Amino acid sequence: MPTVSVRLTEEEKKELIEYGGLSKGVKEGVRLYLKAQKSREIFRKLEELQKKNPVRTAAEKEVELIRQDREDRAR
Repeated sequence: MPTVSVRLTEEEKKELIEYGGLSKGVKEGVRLYLKAQKSREIFRKLEELQKKNPVRTAAEKEVELIRQDREDRAR
């Protein structure tokens, strides 16, 4: 497993130690960063697909339709 060096201020180091340790904090930060990057890439690809084949309704409209359906069934 590769080793990574990170420059931190003393305050950042102190806070990371308080919240579970340096290594754990840095690993979690890297995981979160990678997930965010993957999510951005997925959304970018989704936008490209939607440009090629536009969705007829927006997500907000879908949510509203689902709510209306549930309300109608409850009556």
